[in-house]
Amino acid sequence: MPSTSLSWDNLLTARLHSPEISHERYGLILSRVRFVSRFFSVLSLLWIAVDFACWPWPVNVALGLERVFIAGAFWILGSYRFESRSLGACGAVLALLMIPSGLVLGAQFVLSHTGAHAYQLFGTQGYLLSPIALAAILAIFPLTARESALLAASLVPVTAFPIIMWSELFSTTSPMAVVLLLLLVAGISTIASLSQLNFLVSLVEKSATDGLTGAATRKFGERMLEAMFAISRRKNTALSVLFIDLDRFKSLNDRFGHSCGDDVLRCAVASIRAVARRQDVLVRWGGEEFVLIMPETNGEQVERFVSRLAEAGIGLAPDSIPVTASMGASERMSDKADGWAMLVEAADRRMYSAKAAGRNSYAGPNGATLSGLIGSPQPAVDNTKRKARNRVNGDAASPGDASSREIAA
Repeated sequence: MPSTSLSWDNLLTARLHSPEISHERYGLILSRVRFVSRFFSVLSLLWIAVDFACWPWPVNVALGLERVFIAGAFWILGSYRFESRSLGACGAVLALLMIPSGLVLGAQFVLSHTGAHAYQLFGTQGYLLSPIALAAILAIFPLTARESALLAASLVPVTAFPIIMWSELFSTTSPMAVVLLLLLVAGISTIASLSQLNFLVSLVEKSATDGLTGAATRKFGERMLEAMFAISRRKNTALSVLFIDLDRFKSLNDRFGHSCGDDVLRCAVASIRAVARRQDVLVRWGGEEFVLIMPETNGEQVERFVSRLAEAGIGLAPDSIPVTASMGASERMSDKADGWAMLVEAADRRMYSAKAAGRNSYAGPNGATLSGLIGSPQPAVDNTKRKARNRVNGDAASPGDASSREIAA
């Protein structure tokens, strides 16, 4: 997961945005789409009175029917629950642009084929300039430069098609002036969108990011857990939580000072993020405790992640001894969790089991355990598989003895 620090890459594309920034940005975009859609739905119905006052029959009837249809489409858009992801957010904004574009093209078709444009120049020019107003709507969303350019480009056909098909509508309006004005407004909207994105990133850095480690704060992590749990349950996909507690951290502070302890925390966060995926969210839960939220990840995948993290390590103390951690994991479906709090509690409980087993251990769903994780001269031991092998070989050693030997190793 990349840092939340702002760079030109963050403004140009969303590819390097952290999950914290993406979650806040997509939620803000979708909330504004819902508000604007419902507002336009009501406005479209009210505008029917203006059409009846400005246009003769049957043009006013045709335009009125179009506005009723568009009002319904806006209301559906404002009520639809898009996924809080890149495709969902950009798709919602694109729909917000395309719905009125359909109205504009339909109205221009009616005006051209009825000849009504010759009697109401003001109303005709209003429809011709409508794509420019739609481009201005982009200014209210925190979009990247790439997203703004793609969305603005979708309005070019809406502007060019009438110029090609119904050139008579432009008898008093310069087509080139309309195109240039569209590009100018789209450029201004892009600058406004980038300004909003810049402000949003700064706000997220202050409110959602732990100042010492760069991990997400607990308050923000709880919000992410709630959102990801709802998505996981709705889509029936796996969701895992890995609870990580650094071993004997207090003794490190006592021996080497709090400055050293801060360095250990920062190094541990950097090490975990280097192994984690971009969509995983690392949360500083409290002190030396961290929670890694892993969407679409089952218990076996968590175990493989733990093995990779153990191989990479999470840092060294000033005396060059590897820093170790006790870890516990839970998974929504295998643990039959009813809410995200139950998921965290199960991972926390297993983390304490790993700590009680001698630290530097992992306890996961379905009884999976690993001991001697970090800094061990030999690979970590899978206790579950070893117990099964012992039963086959008739090994009479007790689970406690086996565990002690593995931790000692």
